[in-house]
Amino acid sequence: MDAKQQVSKLRSVAQLDVDAVGAYDAAIHGVADDLIRDRLAEFRGDHLRHIADLNLVIHDLGGETVDAKADLRGAVMKGMTAMSSLMGTEATLLAMMGNEEVTNHAYDAVLSLSWSDDIRKLLERNREDERRHLNLIRSAAREHSPLHFEVQEEARA
Repeated sequence: MDAKQQVSKLRSVAQLDVDAVGAYDAAIHGVADDLIRDRLAEFRGDHLRHIADLNLVIHDLGGETVDAKADLRGAVMKGMTAMSSLMGTEATLLAMMGNEEVTNHAYDAVLSLSWSDDIRKLLERNREDERRHLNLIRSAAREHSPLHFEVQEEARA
């Protein structure tokens, strides 16, 4: 893969991270639980770091860096997350779970390509963040599910 193709792939995944930041903004404003809101803010910070790190590599490869501006997909992600947040924490977490699944798949796909060791390590580190995000959001969604509370109540009885 030549430098132009590498830049294209890296810009694509960096743009997805930009879009994720917007979705996290909507989710953070839609969650009342302080612990979950703090964790979502942490994940948002991870995405900002991904953008900065990827932009450094893109620049080094001679490419145009990605602006911190959502594209159409990002606007849709943010809008859907904002609408979900109106239905409460569980709905917000489910929306974020879907968003993180998309991001996980994108990192898996880009890692299937040939990269230098340094770029591969960066992409792998970012993918591990994405996996952690997804796993923790899944766990939080289960805990906020009405079914989870019903099972807990039955166990106490």
